[in-house]
Amino acid sequence: MRLKVFLPAVLGLALLALVGCQDQPQQLFIEVDHGRQAVTTDAATVRDALDVAGVSLNPLDRVSPDLYVETEAGMVIVVTRVEEQFETTRVLVPFERKTVTNEALPTGETRLIQLGVNGEDEITHRITIEDGAELERTQVSRVPVIEPVDEIIAVGAQDQLEPAPVEGTIAYLSAGNAWVMRDTSTARRPLTTEGDLDSRVFELSPDGRWLLYSRRLEGDIEAPINQLWMVNTTIVGEKSISTPIQGVLYAEWSPDGDQIAYSTAERTPSAPGWRANNDLWLVRPGDVLTYSQESITTTQVISPSTAGVYSWWGTTFEWSPDGRQVAYARPDQIGVVDIISQTDVVLVDFAAYQTYSEWVWVPSLAWSPDSRYLAAAVHAPPVNNEALQDSPAFDLWFLAADGSVKARIADQVGMWTSPAWGTEGVVYGQAVNPLRSVDSRYALYLRDRDGSNSRQLFPAAEEPGVEPPPQVAWSPNGKKFIFVYNGNLYLADIEGAPPRQLTSNNQSGQPRWAAGRTVREAVELRSTPTITSTTSVTASDVLTRTSDIQ
Repeated sequence: MRLKVFLPAVLGLALLALVGCQDQPQQLFIEVDHGRQAVTTDAATVRDALDVAGVSLNPLDRVSPDLYVETEAGMVIVVTRVEEQFETTRVLVPFERKTVTNEALPTGETRLIQLGVNGEDEITHRITIEDGAELERTQVSRVPVIEPVDEIIAVGAQDQLEPAPVEGTIAYLSAGNAWVMRDTSTARRPLTTEGDLDSRVFELSPDGRWLLYSRRLEGDIEAPINQLWMVNTTIVGEKSISTPIQGVLYAEWSPDGDQIAYSTAERTPSAPGWRANNDLWLVRPGDVLTYSQESITTTQVISPSTAGVYSWWGTTFEWSPDGRQVAYARPDQIGVVDIISQTDVVLVDFAAYQTYSEWVWVPSLAWSPDSRYLAAAVHAPPVNNEALQDSPAFDLWFLAADGSVKARIADQVGMWTSPAWGTEGVVYGQAVNPLRSVDSRYALYLRDRDGSNSRQLFPAAEEPGVEPPPQVAWSPNGKKFIFVYNGNLYLADIEGAPPRQLTSNNQSGQPRWAAGRTVREAVELRSTPTITSTTSVTASDVLTRTSDIQ
């Protein structure tokens, strides 16, 4: 009975004693600012203990144990002082040395074309300091202040090829630079030395005096993909001239040289790196050459469009020799636009070829000299049981610009047939493997102006043929043409004589050949026989209506 009376009292006294022990001060140790101090306190947490000791914390400081941990006798609290500093310095950026092949110099000879200049970058580092000692240094930005200038050295590669006479002016690309030759194939010289031509635009004016070309532009998503430039081909050492026209997929001189047509695109972060506007603009070269900060005057012929399949890739354009029309080709259609009335005529529709890749096939176009017909490859119907878009067949067609006549001239020529129409006929590529034409080599064939009388010009023996797509440029008199074989230019004629090699650096391409006469003389029209239903063609040639083209 006595135990029952005194047990609650005993328990109460024990609890009071325990609470009293918790409220009693206890000794802690705080290590901070390279020192150690003992603190006697009844603070419940580490944070409270630091407050009692008068230790203030900066935003980056670290505390161990954490601030919310309860204190206990003998605890050691460590405060690590942390701070960040930013340091900006300039560093040297060495220039790069580039070597370009110069066919005008003897083999082995070198010549300094451009002095190299070092650049400077401004680098900012974030420095982490703990208790006064540097712990970590991290680069947070690098900004170019002075761009380096490449040193360019020309290395001679003058060949021992026999010189060939050159009528007019020939321009071509070699290792990313523009070259020109006149009078003879050995009299050639570079027009540019930077090596940054992107090959989208490379066009001689009709009189051969000016070369229009595009150069790559580096930058972020807001930057254009390239910029149009012009250079005078007749003055040695003449500096190139930048134009205000940027972001172009196509540009071409008008046949009289009075205007430039161009089509634009926007840079994109995804493949292929651009999105075509499929527009068409006209501008006068004089306005481009004399522009200031003010906008130049342009005329819009075709408004931006996303019509047709794969419109993001872009439309192919080709100006008619009489200057009145522009032909266009899309992955699924070929047509003609009248420049004055801005009306269009659809010549043929066909199934777009499915590449199952990031590139798109678009027909290349060639006008007849009298501006009445177009030569182009058309995606043909399936040869077996493929779907329309998977057909491996491509045929060569002649299409009247007014839509009145459509003639299939040759079957299964390959997707890269790339016809080139001269005054004496049409040179085109014939795929060695026509049903695998995407990567097949091509033989060069010539047909008369009416599509008849096919004969092979190259190769004459066991050579494998030219690389796709064939690159051909007719001479001003229409008797000779230049083509590219294994990275070199060759001069051939319509009589089938052995071609003469003009270059030997294995880096040449995109030949352009202009008359070198006055512009008006250069665009004189020559008559071409009319293609009608009674035209004499080979047995495989068929005249058909649009509905026959699938």
